[in-house]
Amino acid sequence: MSEEIAISVQGVSKAYRIWESPAGRLTSPIFQKAAGLFPAGSSLAQSLENRAAKNYRDFWALKDISFEVKKGESVGIIGRNGSGKSTILQIIAGTLQPTSGTVKVNGRVAALLELGSGFNPEFTGRENVYLNAAVLGLSRTEVDAKFESIAAFADIGDFIEQPVKTYSSGMMVRLAFAVQTAVEPEVLIIDEALSVGDAPFQAKCFARIRHLQGRGCTILLVTHDSGTIQTFCQKALWLAGSISQRQGISADVCGAYNRDCARAMGMDHQEHLAPSTAAPGLPKHSSNNWINEDRTEFEKNARIRRRGTAQVQITNFFVLGEKGSRTACMRWDEDITAVYVLNSAKGYSGQFRVGLSCVTLQGTELLSCADRTHRHRLDIPAGGSVVVTMPFRLPLKSGDYSLYAGLFLFSDDAFFPEGTLDFSRSTVADSISYAAFVTILPQFNLGIHGPVHFDTQISVIAS
Repeated sequence: MSEEIAISVQGVSKAYRIWESPAGRLTSPIFQKAAGLFPAGSSLAQSLENRAAKNYRDFWALKDISFEVKKGESVGIIGRNGSGKSTILQIIAGTLQPTSGTVKVNGRVAALLELGSGFNPEFTGRENVYLNAAVLGLSRTEVDAKFESIAAFADIGDFIEQPVKTYSSGMMVRLAFAVQTAVEPEVLIIDEALSVGDAPFQAKCFARIRHLQGRGCTILLVTHDSGTIQTFCQKALWLAGSISQRQGISADVCGAYNRDCARAMGMDHQEHLAPSTAAPGLPKHSSNNWINEDRTEFEKNARIRRRGTAQVQITNFFVLGEKGSRTACMRWDEDITAVYVLNSAKGYSGQFRVGLSCVTLQGTELLSCADRTHRHRLDIPAGGSVVVTMPFRLPLKSGDYSLYAGLFLFSDDAFFPEGTLDFSRSTVADSISYAAFVTILPQFNLGIHGPVHFDTQISVIAS
């Protein structure tokens, strides 16, 4: 295998033997062994082999799969349930042997496969960290140096000292991902594991994947989300009916897969989803208590990625639904309001602007909004706080998204003659990549094409 190739899969097939009865599973090996006592092709040998074959049938999970992944390349594998996606990953990871074909992997492999695989349920989270890291080739001294960062990334609190058998599925995948990526592998294999985690954790994982890609890590990713594959993977493989249906550029492969799914559901790209009801929000707020609103969730999210001078800081950020209640669930294009609570330890007086962007969990920016033309001034005494609100809408298809919140400070002369702000003369006081997470609820027959959809009005003009 060429040194430029990280993964080579050639003619791989995998068959599972399905037995007709427990008795057949016992007698078939006897018949096959007995057939070997007679000359090959003889009538008696053939009769015994036929009797053995009547007791089982072969189910082919994979048939003649071939592809290569170059070093530093990211490849996604997509397909419906039962198409063989997990099977091919297990064969590449070495936890399953193919019936035929060859697989070669060049580099240290870390794999997130079946939930909890590689963990001893009787061991504590701490003990499993050391066990898994040792399997991946790290010495105890190396694990000692990395343990605190692993525990911080997993963010499961005191459960790190509890047996893994007491963990929820989300806690399990948090710890597994933290360990597997902390070793900075040369090849990372992920099988739908991130779908178990909540939105903040998924966002943190995608940021870690970006980091590994920047280091040249080869990634093989299985997911049902074609958007994730198109965001992170240069190439894709579509498995259908245990065979390779299509390979190539991720956008082309995912587009063909999505069209096939739409045809199979008779939807023709329509979203026929049952209407949902937004989760009940907190009691209606007023500006008097927004400053004292609970900020636990915000502070947890802000730790993922934050930068700025901190001359003025965003100390809380949340969203109000159209009825004025705090919420994380909303309908397509609903009138909503972003609430920023700003604080300055030393006091501040001057021009400012807040900004907001909506980003996929994978990090793709979809839209942004801000007040570009009006001058606004902050006058905050030392240790004081003010509330800034900004109405906006999210005309996005259903799904989970993150909101970026930014705070920018300007001198009085940082305006163009027409009144718009000159961003080259601004200071980033606070920039929070994952200030909040929101869910756009499914709408019945909305018919959205693409991630963003704006309604419009048309006019028919007679010729």
